[in-house]
Amino acid sequence: MLFRSLKSRRICVLDAGYFQGGASGRNGTMIRGGFVSDAWTALFALAERRWIGLSRRLEHNVMYSRRGYLMIAERDATAGCLDEALRTHAAHGVRSKRIGQRELKRIAPALDTARVADALYFSDSGVSPHHATMHGYLNACRRRGVVVHYGTRVTAIDAHDDRVTGVRVGEHSIAADAVVIAAGADSPAMSALAGVTMPGYPMRIECMALEPTRVLMRPAIALLDRLCYVSQTARGELVGGAEVPERPQVTLASDLPSLLATARVYADLLPVTASLRILRQWAGLIHATPDFGPLVGPHPDLRDLWITAGWSYGYAASAAAGELLARTLHENRVDPILAPFAVDRFSRGKPVQEGGIVLAPT
Repeated sequence: MLFRSLKSRRICVLDAGYFQGGASGRNGTMIRGGFVSDAWTALFALAERRWIGLSRRLEHNVMYSRRGYLMIAERDATAGCLDEALRTHAAHGVRSKRIGQRELKRIAPALDTARVADALYFSDSGVSPHHATMHGYLNACRRRGVVVHYGTRVTAIDAHDDRVTGVRVGEHSIAADAVVIAAGADSPAMSALAGVTMPGYPMRIECMALEPTRVLMRPAIALLDRLCYVSQTARGELVGGAEVPERPQVTLASDLPSLLATARVYADLLPVTASLRILRQWAGLIHATPDFGPLVGPHPDLRDLWITAGWSYGYAASAAAGELLARTLHENRVDPILAPFAVDRFSRGKPVQEGGIVLAPT
């Protein structure tokens, strides 16, 4: 929860949890600039450009590694979508190209290329460990006077005459002229405190790491048909996960179906990993919307209540999303890049269809 105080004009962040306790501290750390749809690519193309210069901008090394990123298609139908993706990438200045078997074997020697129908390669994309980036964001905010309180749960959102007037923490009231709900999986519950609704539900995503080994791949990889992603860390661990349909549940407990699904994909597509041991498995929660796209902008039913929620690729988008929302708040005009992700798009029949994500519906 973020708000701007009426009296001091300061920005304050209230987080019920602890530093890096949410999805940003549990993600796969993979970043790419191109998807299939125009809306997603416009946002993530800007984010990729910002990632490249983020260390300098934050005055903190976020350890962004431009090691590249592969989008892999195994089925002909999926490969056909990559033609559209290439045109979309070119329109937004994203450097991507189709690569063949020889190049695949060079940059991802562990990949069973016989199973690959088509592949796109992003040369400017890569990975950034979340601990480095999160420290960079936090330090930059504090240098600029942003007040951040962890372990501080908002218990109510006050409104009067159809506009937000502040928030409450227990018995304490805090006046504000703008409130932003940025609560990850808890965002729908937070919107209910203001008496309004928000599409979507909490969704668990699981990830696992294999023991360190020799270099098996340089780029991060999205296996579109398997709903799986994987990258190799600087320590040699393979980190990734495969999505499995499951009922919505609010838990950080990891379980066997996701582990088995991920292991199966690795055994099929990365057969040399079959003998590696699993070091650890963990889960995180996201706020899943009906089209898996974010909700960003003003809430249509309550003035001065702003939303940045519904993020399934939020870490990758973070380098641009905060900038765009800040501009939107300052100018009181939704930035064109954010416009497709309006909070009310589902009630208007305007979902954003994106074919380049690795998420499983329930």
